[in-house]
Amino acid sequence: PDESIDLVFADPPYNMSKKKGLGWKYSKHITMQEEWDIFSKDDFFKFNKKWLKESFRVLKHGGSLWISGSFHNIYQMGFIIQQFHQDIKINNSIVWFKPNAQPNITCRFFTESTEHLIWASKNGKGKKWKFNYQDTKELIEDSLNPKGKQTRNVWSIPLTPKKEKWAGEHPTQKPKELMRRIILSCTDKGNTVLDPFLGSGTTSAVAKMLSRNSIGIEKDKKFIGIIKKRLNPE
Repeated sequence: PDESIDLVFADPPYNMSKKKGLGWKYSKHITMQEEWDIFSKDDFFKFNKKWLKESFRVLKHGGSLWISGSFHNIYQMGFIIQQFHQDIKINNSIVWFKPNAQPNITCRFFTESTEHLIWASKNGKGKKWKFNYQDTKELIEDSLNPKGKQTRNVWSIPLTPKKEKWAGEHPTQKPKELMRRIILSCTDKGNTVLDPFLGSGTTSAVAKMLSRNSIGIEKDKKFIGIIKKRLNPE
């Protein structure tokens, strides 16, 4: 329904895969070569414009939308928000620094050791966005962010550890710590989180751990069983 969601987290396709060849390699074991990640430039823009419109439709005034991406897609998201959504405010750009990033196997570029996140909020009807400032000072801590201090917009979080890897070859599974920070920052217990690209279910698993409700959308049927196991472990 319209205006029913407190927080939307989206990790949409990056459009990095190729129709031919090996595609982009994330690590020695995983190749980014997925049918759901292949678009023409025009189709990619239309796709992003459509899902953003629907996300803002269901988002409450005062609610937040977070988008995770790389340079392949994140700038386009920011452009669409600023160009087509006048009641949406971009609050921050967060840099996720990966201290254990994989080396660049081509030796033709700098090693990709970051991803970027856009934090935007829907501010109509006189509603201010939700931000648990004090919680971020006390509950976020890493090598760049001392506990008790204002949290910077650069977060040092290692890649998803093997013990968290449910999907095996899912190329974009996010670490639980990243989702914990996002959900704690912009929601309260009992709020509802939506992930329109749920993947292996990390967003819903962390939301449940933090006593939030969640709704997830995932078109790839091979991940449904994994999501169920994560949310209802035996």
